[in-house]
Amino acid sequence: MSQINRLNTGARTDSTSRINFTYNGKQMQGVAGDTLASALLANGVNVVGRSFKYSRPRGIVGHGAEEPNAIMQIGSGAATVPNLRATQVELYEGLESASVNGWPNVNFDLMSITGWFGRMMPPGFYYKTFMYPAKLWMTYEHFIRKAAGLGSAPVQDDPDSYDKLNQHCDVLVVGAGPAGLVAAREAARAGARVIIADEQSEFGGSLLASINSIDGQAATSWVDELVAELESFSNVQTLPRSTAFGYYDHNFLGILQRRTDHLGISADSGSRQRLHRVRAKRVILATGAFERPLVFAQNDIPGVMQASSVSTYINRYGVAPGNRMILFTTNDNAYQTAIDWHRAGRAVVAVVDSRSAPSGEIVGSGTGNGYSSNSRLRSD
Repeated sequence: MSQINRLNTGARTDSTSRINFTYNGKQMQGVAGDTLASALLANGVNVVGRSFKYSRPRGIVGHGAEEPNAIMQIGSGAATVPNLRATQVELYEGLESASVNGWPNVNFDLMSITGWFGRMMPPGFYYKTFMYPAKLWMTYEHFIRKAAGLGSAPVQDDPDSYDKLNQHCDVLVVGAGPAGLVAAREAARAGARVIIADEQSEFGGSLLASINSIDGQAATSWVDELVAELESFSNVQTLPRSTAFGYYDHNFLGILQRRTDHLGISADSGSRQRLHRVRAKRVILATGAFERPLVFAQNDIPGVMQASSVSTYINRYGVAPGNRMILFTTNDNAYQTAIDWHRAGRAVVAVVDSRSAPSGEIVGSGTGNGYSSNSRLRSD
């Protein structure tokens, strides 16, 4: 499958470095810097999963930890890993990926016929229906769990190694977006021992997908300079690909660092993951914010995405997930997505704003870029 949605415009990916991977047994290509999600969108993959119970088709919605649909089985054999988000899996040569539900395949799922009988299956019906006879519960459970769309855990011994590290610091910064980077830099300049951790492969957070400028330079260049300064300090430890999963008493935090996951399953490069057990004098939480999806009929079908995610795929990964867009928004920020979409050479059919009289600099800039802005009053 060709990368029909790959853009020729600048992004943080390397379009000259092609990476081969498989999805549901099909050979595909991405580029260096892709996530599995961005590579799938580049190849025009719209359906990545199925909903529980009714098996409705699901597409990619977000671009990070907020992604609810693109749940994948990665690898095979003893090293397989179930239930990873495609948005958090970095693409590497030979990556094997598969949807965790859908039979005989995710695009044509026979389980979807249950939707025809939706009125007969209210929420919780299975708890009462399958209680009797009790001796058949194990049989019922097998099919119910299969319908839930969970991945398969490996049955062989894990071939990888893992380690742990106990650490102390003066300041622990969780999140390496603009706020976290500046906080870490100021603490480091003051002579504090600093650890800064972020779950993404690169520091920068939302700025990695920004086309704006900071202090007269491109936002991504500003990030690169600040990260280089942090790495020059002997009193700073940077932890990319690291998720802070627990904040306990007396500023004790658990951080999981994925050291070689991006190199491939069972990469022969030391421990695959490391558990950092950190005791900090001060903790700064700079984890940013997630976009909240709007609620409307059929908002769960493939092709409905969060506005910030569309901009991220365009500006960071060089992927436009489609050709024509209708933008539905309640605020000014989403107008940037329409501008990004238009700059990528795609058609913005309309911008639907729930406010009666949207105004502002970015709104005016957007409507001057060749697409219509249709405002409508919210119905109470």
